[in-house]
Amino acid sequence: MRSVIWLPMIGVVALTLGSAGCGDDGSEVIVPNAEELAAALVTSEDFEGEWTISEPPEGSEVPATGVVTDEQRQLLPRFELCEQASPESRAAAEGLRWMAFRQLELAVEDPIAPPDDRTGHVVFIHEFLFSGEPDEIEATFGLLRGGMQACLGDIPAGEEGPGTAEAMELPDVGDDHYGVLVMIEEAGGRGEWRMHNALVRQDAVLMLLGVVDVRVGEGVEPYYSIDDVGGFVEIAVEQF
Repeated sequence: MRSVIWLPMIGVVALTLGSAGCGDDGSEVIVPNAEELAAALVTSEDFEGEWTISEPPEGSEVPATGVVTDEQRQLLPRFELCEQASPESRAAAEGLRWMAFRQLELAVEDPIAPPDDRTGHVVFIHEFLFSGEPDEIEATFGLLRGGMQACLGDIPAGEEGPGTAEAMELPDVGDDHYGVLVMIEEAGGRGEWRMHNALVRQDAVLMLLGVVDVRVGEGVEPYYSIDDVGGFVEIAVEQF
């Protein structure tokens, strides 16, 4: 998984209409549409600390609701899996069509302020939501989890790196869940990107929540523990 930085995006609203499906227990499940998913995204008030929502650039004509337009969807980072993942898992990742997205940024006491100050943190959360028939969501979740598991281990150096990907324990949320912590060194070894990725399915909804800490400088410790990240995931799942 790569990190998410808000990009200027322009487009018209494209909504998926809600429908009914069956849950794991055979009961009817309503499949939320894009507007309903966007209403369930986390906000700056949901977590402790001084969080702000990264809004679309002024004048872009992009709705600030969190609904993902067709044009936005093309610009959002993709869920990328390594070559060790199965062709089926890679195809599921490439075929994801997120319907709602939000990024939150945390005001920290020791922010990185290049070019002069290259010590401290940049911390942000990104959330993606998608809905579909429960059977479809369950199958997609299984393929993505299998791909994430296949990609655990060492990550060779590229433009950045090297790094590692390891399984990350999550609280008991949703119908199923899986977490991975990806740690990538910045070029030159001065900093590290810590990307906590939580994949959760519940009924007709698939969520990917990322808690990202970019930390730079000798002696700069991680901002959040895995238990802290689990708390973020619990709060996000409670919204839908």
